[in-house]
Amino acid sequence: MSSNSPARVAVFCGSSPGASLTHTLAARTLAQSFHRHSIHLVYGGGTTGLMGEIARTLVRLSGKDAVTGVIPSSLLGVERPRNEDVAKGKGKGKETEKKLPRNWARRMGLTGGRGDNGAAKGQKAEAKVDGEEKAKLLLDDEYGHVTIVSDLQARKKLMMELVRDGGPGSGFVALSGGIGTVDELFEVISWGQMGVHAKGVCVLNVEGFWDGVLSWVEKAMEEKFVRERGAGRKILGDVREAGEVVGWLAEYDNRRRVERAGRERRGR
Repeated sequence: MSSNSPARVAVFCGSSPGASLTHTLAARTLAQSFHRHSIHLVYGGGTTGLMGEIARTLVRLSGKDAVTGVIPSSLLGVERPRNEDVAKGKGKGKETEKKLPRNWARRMGLTGGRGDNGAAKGQKAEAKVDGEEKAKLLLDDEYGHVTIVSDLQARKKLMMELVRDGGPGSGFVALSGGIGTVDELFEVISWGQMGVHAKGVCVLNVEGFWDGVLSWVEKAMEEKFVRERGAGRKILGDVREAGEVVGWLAEYDNRRRVERAGRERRGR
C-alpha cells in the first residue's frame, strides 16, 4: 500500500434497484458519505440498478476520477447496455481498445510490493490484466472510469487488488443484491482468510436484508468452521446505516494496525 494512495472502497451490489426504494436511497446515501470522506469507489462497472445509482451519484459529487468500474465483456448487455454496441465496434462513443500504457498500473494504484510470482504487482497487472496484453477502457463522464475484463474472476481479482493497495480506511462493503453480489462478497472474505488482503469486509444491512447470511456466519463460527480474523475484527461486519460504513472500515483498519504493531513489539 502506498501512503499516497486514496482510500478505496469496493461496493458489491445489484444491477437491479430491488423492490423497495430504500435500497436505492441507501446506495445514494453511501455515495454522499464517500464524497464527504474523499473515498474512491471501486464497483462492478454497471449503469443499471444500485450499481448505476452509487456510481452516478459519486461522479456528480466528486468527479469521474473518484470512480473506477470493472466489468466483464459478457455482462455489458446486462449491466451496461448502452455501451454494448460501442464496445463491439458499432456506433459512436469514447470507448477504446488498446494495449495498456506503461503507466496504467500506477494510475490504477497497483504499483508497489510484489506478487505471488515475485514480480512487482504493477508489472503483473500491466502485462496481464484480463488474460491478454490489452483491455477495453471505457471513459464515461457519468459513471467514471471503467475497464472491461475477460470474465467474472478477472473482475473480482482486479477490484480486490485496487482495494488491497488503497490507503487507510480502504475495504469492502456489500449492499443489497443477488447471487453475483453474494459470490463477490464471499470471495473477498475467503481471500481475507487466506491473507491475500487485510481489509475489512461488511454489509450495509438495509431493512435486515443480510440477516440470514449474518446468522449463518455466526452459526459457522459457533461450530468452529469459521474464525475471526483478530481480536474484535469480525470476518463480516453488520452495518445498519449508510453513513456508518466509512467509520466501520476505518475502525477495522485501526484495529489491524494496533494488532500488527503489538506483534512487532513482541517479536523484538
